[in-house]
This record gives sequence, structure tokens and C-alpha cells, in this order.
Amino acid sequence: MSEINVKNLIVESATKYFSKFGFHKTTMDDIAKHLHKAKGVLYYYFKGKEELFNEVLKQELDTVKTALKKIVDRDKDPLFTLKEYMLTRLKLLNTAVNYHETLKADFFEKYLFVKDVREDFAEFERKQLTIILEKGKKEGYLDVKNINSTVNIIMMVVTGIEIPLFLQNKYTEYENTIDELSSMIVNSLRTQKY
Repeated sequence: MSEINVKNLIVESATKYFSKFGFHKTTMDDIAKHLHKAKGVLYYYFKGKEELFNEVLKQELDTVKTALKKIVDRDKDPLFTLKEYMLTRLKLLNTAVNYHETLKADFFEKYLFVKDVREDFAEFERKQLTIILEKGKKEGYLDVKNINSTVNIIMMVVTGIEIPLFLQNKYTEYENTIDELSSMIVNSLRTQKY
């Protein structure tokens, strides 16, 4: 078996364990036993549980990023794109169980190793939202005075609702409210002619 396949199998197994038991309760021993490998094999590819979790989280967020990038790259009107972006983002992150783990205050305070992955995701989002808003302003769909400030506001709103939606398992309960919220944001930016 090639090194790439072994590494992918480790990440796949770790994803299942972290998703089911969380970061704290998952051990490298658990993952090694599940794979029928010596624990040393895991340490050959990853320095420790933190690095392995980081890789799992990165791959989880890469899946979300790929889907969001497809939305932004389509040639749809920016009003539709912005709403679809926000709805899809929250829907996909609702299933990103390992991302949820990083939202817990005690986790983020103790385990700064996830900081880079989270910052990378935030930077990606900042770029995608900027693209949508710039296109909307240029094409006359959106009335945006300060794109950077508007991006920050949108990001504050969507990240601000993550804890109740994901950690308190309220996503399904609030799905219609999320749709209304994204409509409110889009409508507040819409030019009068649209």
C-alpha cells in the first residue's frame, strides 16, 4: 500500500473517531487498532493527535470551501449568489462535526493548533464574500458603500449564530429563520432597481 493511501486511511479513520467520540475521548491507540496498524505508523505520518485532528479539520473545511467556491464561480446574479452562499455555508457546516468541536470555548482556548485552519477558512470566506459584493456593486445589484465593512458584518452574523445552531443542535429548528435572515441581509444590500 502506498504512503498516500496509508495516510488517507489514517485520516479517514480519525475522521470517524473524532466525529463520534470528540477530540478529547479519541486516542491514537483507538485509531491504530481500528486500522490494524501499530501506533508508530500513525506517528510516522503525524506528530500527534493534534496534528491529525488539524488534518481532519482542514479536509472537512476544504469540502465546504469547494462547494462555496462553486457557488461564487457560477454566473448567477449576485443577490442570488449571496443568499445561496450563506444558506449553503450553514447547511454544510451543520454536518461538519469536527468543526463544531472547535467552536467550544474550552477547546479553542486550550488547543491553539486549530487557529491556523480556522483563520485560513475565515480568509477564504472574506475573499469569496468580497468577490460577490464587488460583482454586485459593479453590476448595480447591490448598494454597498464599504465592501470590507459589509464583509465583516456578514461574517459576524453568520459566525455569530454558529454556536446555537451547531452546539445546541438548533439548525433544523431554525432552518426557516436562517432563510429569512439571509433574505434580510440580501434585501438590506439590494439596490432600489432590483
